[in-house]
Amino acid sequence: VPKEWLGQSFIDMAEHLKEVNPKAYQHEYLGQPTELGGLVFPNVVIRKITDEEIAQFDHLLHGLDWGYFPDPNSYGKMHFDAARMKLYIFGEYRSQKQSNRQIYDGIVEAGYAPRQLLIYDSAEPKSGADLRSFGAYAKGAEKGPESVRYGIKWLQSLVEIVIDDTRAPYHAEEFLNYELEQDKDGNYISEFPDKNNHAIDDVRYATNLYWRRAGS
Repeated sequence: VPKEWLGQSFIDMAEHLKEVNPKAYQHEYLGQPTELGGLVFPNVVIRKITDEEIAQFDHLLHGLDWGYFPDPNSYGKMHFDAARMKLYIFGEYRSQKQSNRQIYDGIVEAGYAPRQLLIYDSAEPKSGADLRSFGAYAKGAEKGPESVRYGIKWLQSLVEIVIDDTRAPYHAEEFLNYELEQDKDGNYISEFPDKNNHAIDDVRYATNLYWRRAGS
């Protein structure tokens, strides 16, 4: 495929993934079979993130995926180390059948400070306005064509996604188990599945300004 058809940002991301995670590059971009199978995030590391580490985190990110029932709302708290291309996820809040006020109170209890930027799913602007009325510094995620795919590919390009499964068990479960689906012949379908991904979505929103900037 001619490079001008793909775009420079596509090429840069592919080359970066080739450098940091060759097996994921072979599977995702070359279509070669690897032991990764349909695993989307082979760069996930599950471990305890210590209080000492957290005390050094100076760039906190917060994301919120709206839900009610049966889908939950999902909030994630994380730190992005841009120099080392590592994401650390160490806080969350998940619930169902809650008002926006209850959701806000829950995420504050889970570690969100109103002075920090919270990026939420922009599909619900009224709920976002409610957050701001409660005192949150909040904005809707910037979306566009293929934004879900691009956000997931950006997460795949990170050297590590470190998740503390004690502090953020739902995030650990979703990232570890998120796999491509297969057709009736056992071939992997290229589209990312839209299920069991609420924590993954809140991470995409929290990091929205990074991967949107990279793809602009």
